[in-house]
Amino acid sequence: MSDLRYRGLLIVCGLCLLNFVAFVTGAFAIGGDAVNGKIVAGHFYLANHGKLTEVGEAMYAYSLWHARSLFVTHPLAMLTGYLAKLEQQARKAARRSSDGRQAGILPNST
Repeated sequence: MSDLRYRGLLIVCGLCLLNFVAFVTGAFAIGGDAVNGKIVAGHFYLANHGKLTEVGEAMYAYSLWHARSLFVTHPLAMLTGYLAKLEQQARKAARRSSDGRQAGILPNST
């Protein structure tokens, strides 16, 4: 795999993790999230551990869409992280073999 593709995997994984951190930080700051919240008689509520916070419709919609984005970015982070780890292991093995050492074989003690 080229360095550009490897770095691309790391960047995508990092952005996905950043999205998760932004969601958690935002949910804490605005009083909860819309996934656990509810709409009652035209009033919009975010929920955080059973505590409801009334917000405007736009804030509720933002929270709902940000939570939904996690259903895409969370699996994407796991996939790109896994692929980056495989690539890192392959690079480490290639470095070992180019050094003339073989994995799993002890050096001679003569």
